[in-house]
Amino acid sequence: MIKILFFLPLFFTSISYAADTCEYEYVVSDLRQNCTGINAELQEIKTYGTVNTIVTGAGTVAAGGALYAGIKKKDLDKKAEELAKKMEDIENMSDSEFVSFLKEMAQYQELKEQYDDYEAQSKKLGNVRTGLMVGNTATAVAGTIISAKNKKDSDSIKDMIQKCLNTIKNNEQKIGQSMIDCSREKYEKLKKAASECRSLSTENMEKVSKHNKVSTIVSGVNIGTGTAGVITSALANKNQYDQKTKNLNTAANVLSGTSMVASGVSTVFNATTLKSINNNLRASEACEKALSEL
Repeated sequence: MIKILFFLPLFFTSISYAADTCEYEYVVSDLRQNCTGINAELQEIKTYGTVNTIVTGAGTVAAGGALYAGIKKKDLDKKAEELAKKMEDIENMSDSEFVSFLKEMAQYQELKEQYDDYEAQSKKLGNVRTGLMVGNTATAVAGTIISAKNKKDSDSIKDMIQKCLNTIKNNEQKIGQSMIDCSREKYEKLKKAASECRSLSTENMEKVSKHNKVSTIVSGVNIGTGTAGVITSALANKNQYDQKTKNLNTAANVLSGTSMVASGVSTVFNATTLKSINNNLRASEACEKALSEL
């Protein structure tokens, strides 16, 4: 009887002590402080990533259109040059050559009208090429700015995720202890929140950062080729058929093609970043939902 009376106070004291040592609120506060807000940051970077993909995609189309216009212009210039030479050589033609020439004239209809039409179309295509290269260069500038911003933001989000993961790790013992010190319900909630938030990945953000770095570099290259393409295309858009103009036209087409490839590479990398962002978005949504239920 004396022993029972001796252990009863100790029993009730241990219950009271256990209730006092439940650190549920402390863990909840720590998790919310260090794991909340990641989703909002990811939503923002996804928006910019989507815009960047659209922008660089438009740049790819513009540069491709410029290349197509340049190729068509080159073809028209060649035809106009051939007709111009024939017109110049009319006086030196033999009778048989002139007869042959007249037959060719019938194919082109009126030689002068056809020649003027070629020149007009060539001029128009040259202007189209220049305009599209201006558009491509503008998208390259925008792509460089957005990619640089997304790289910086992705590095920041990576730090946020790491801080959250460190918080979970630091509280693992308290979460495990809550199974004893707290109610079963509180333990299960903490366990679920830790599990969901632990799915956040710093590796995904490293991929986003690297891809945006590449996109920034490639878009920077595109700015150079695009700007050179605009200038070269404008200089080449003359109704002249000397070697210098031909070289300028060829150079403008090469620069258009280079810009198209550069824009395409940027678009692929920007689209790839969205996949990595989405992986963390799903994890952050589940994480913050679990935190809100604590």
